[in-house]
Amino acid sequence: MTNQFKKKDVWLNTYPIFLWLVSEPLVGLIDSKIASYIDIDVLSAVGIGETVYFVFIWIFVFLAYGTTPYVSNLQATKQVHKLNYFITFGRNSSVLIGLISASLLILTSTELINFFEPTKVVSSKANSYLILRSLGLPFYLLNMHSTAVLRGMKYPKITLYSSTIVGVANVILSYFLGIVLNFGVEGIAIASSVAFLISSIYSTKVLISTQTKTSNFVKLHEKKEISKKFFSIGFFIFIRSMFLTLFMAYLRNQASLMSMSEIALQHVLLQLWSFGYVFVDALAIAAQTLVAEYKAKFNNYKNSELKKYLNSLTFKIAIFLFITSFIFLENIVLLITEASLVLIIDNELKTLFALSLLIGSFAFLWDGVLLGLDKSKQFSILTVVSSLIGFLSCVYLLSQDNSLSSLWIGLNLSLLYRGLVGFYYQIEY
Repeated sequence: MTNQFKKKDVWLNTYPIFLWLVSEPLVGLIDSKIASYIDIDVLSAVGIGETVYFVFIWIFVFLAYGTTPYVSNLQATKQVHKLNYFITFGRNSSVLIGLISASLLILTSTELINFFEPTKVVSSKANSYLILRSLGLPFYLLNMHSTAVLRGMKYPKITLYSSTIVGVANVILSYFLGIVLNFGVEGIAIASSVAFLISSIYSTKVLISTQTKTSNFVKLHEKKEISKKFFSIGFFIFIRSMFLTLFMAYLRNQASLMSMSEIALQHVLLQLWSFGYVFVDALAIAAQTLVAEYKAKFNNYKNSELKKYLNSLTFKIAIFLFITSFIFLENIVLLITEASLVLIIDNELKTLFALSLLIGSFAFLWDGVLLGLDKSKQFSILTVVSSLIGFLSCVYLLSQDNSLSSLWIGLNLSLLYRGLVGFYYQIEY
């Protein structure tokens, strides 16, 4: 077996994930537009309910991030019995975690919504939305698990198809239930839960039909090991997600203590920043599968052509994002919001924003590579330390200059640490 890979495998595994990542915010915008047709209170309620819901489920990204590379490894090494048990265990755990999580959200929905200090009308509507939306959480997590497994088995298109099902079903049902049948915010929430029910049935059915059939009478001695692996990966990714989420929330919170213009601009910039990483994110998610498979087959990623190609591709993307954002940032912001915000974008802020895309591109790629190399512990520690560096940098810099530039310097320092140490980790393994 030659130590080679096909470049087209990178693209075939990346483009469905790219389209999936692009489609999610678009569906969210359409959903918000439907809510706005009803009234402003419904739109506010949906906004608050969605924020609570997605912050809560971010805890469970390990069902996707940790699963994909491990499945790829088992598939590449033809450990069929282990793979089938891992899939079944993960499926059952996803549903159980979803039921427990839905119960917790329903029981604490009022308290969580009150953090936003909404009016009584908005609070009531947001509470109804969150409770009904929570009913679909087991299906959301089941769908997340099934699509992650299928990506590990090199069926990335199912992620796109599943996302398309969710998007189309959600838009149609939201309009029908929310506006035509006049169920309002409750109709929009039910639509989302039903959409994930349909999608989870589809992705799970595809996964079951894809699994290699084995004898049920074969005794698997590694059940405890596999179960432990599932939750050990999950623990590290949970810790990582918690620190990263808190750091990003801090960046928003500190901007909210400045002027109204700076609050609005920071919100827009962070939205653009997240959108700018869509392709690198897709590449990093695809790298989980490709790197795990390559390592299982050849046991030597650090000197591989795959590594060189991923690095070269990321470098080109990073340069493109840097140049484009530096030249056109004001024009892009102007398309989204009012002209007054463009006036407070100076060259320093523009440079810092562009640098964050340049440096961050590599930081995100290393995330995918480290997971593919089965280094979830290093992956977690890297982000925890970088978040602390970013936080402490921001605290000091804001004490000297209370501006958006201070926040973006702190973010760049955080990303620089992730980029440098992530590079070290990937050349070591």
